[in-house]
Amino acid sequence: MTEPTSQAIPDAIGYGFAEMAALASLRGGDAAVPSAEALRVGNYLGDTDVVSAGASSLVARGLATAESDGLLAVAGPTAAVAAVLSSASRRMEISLLTAEGGDSVIAMENEDIHLLFQPRSYFTWWAMAQRPDVTAAEANFAVIRQHLHNNPQGGATIRRREELTGQTLYVKNGRGGSWTIGTANAQQKDIVETTGLNDAALLDQIRTIRQD
Repeated sequence: MTEPTSQAIPDAIGYGFAEMAALASLRGGDAAVPSAEALRVGNYLGDTDVVSAGASSLVARGLATAESDGLLAVAGPTAAVAAVLSSASRRMEISLLTAEGGDSVIAMENEDIHLLFQPRSYFTWWAMAQRPDVTAAEANFAVIRQHLHNNPQGGATIRRREELTGQTLYVKNGRGGSWTIGTANAQQKDIVETTGLNDAALLDQIRTIRQD
């Protein structure tokens, strides 16, 4: 027998939409519905064929096991995904905009688990853990900052999906390494820009949108 070794957790794990529906359905609960909606699989939670297909795929990939009672069991990173889907209290939607289109990141958090989800082709989602040495607001800021570093003429928005007013923060590069921001909500059509923000000021704005 070989001595067991700790398996490194990968930076990101990809899940198909049926797998996400299965994981959101695994523990259920009130939080599972808005979590599934954030990942665009809300319509599949009640679809037994899709959920069964997702469970079968997870088992085939070694990301879950079928117990003797027929229930699905998960461990490791996949268990963390299932846990946050069923218990998240905050879901931050970050849109990353360019002239050609856009991308997005969904940050989900409960008291113990902070995960980032990014969509890819064929309705897949890549899940990755937030760095443990930064706060959730700092992690959100890092996503925006990296995008605008890579796309200087682009923009980004961030909003908390639980906020019913739709309050949204808009961010783009300003002059001399500063930031330009604007805010709007469902009732406010015009965006009033504020220029010249430094990193600390932008981080404060992100904390406000997050309702930290």
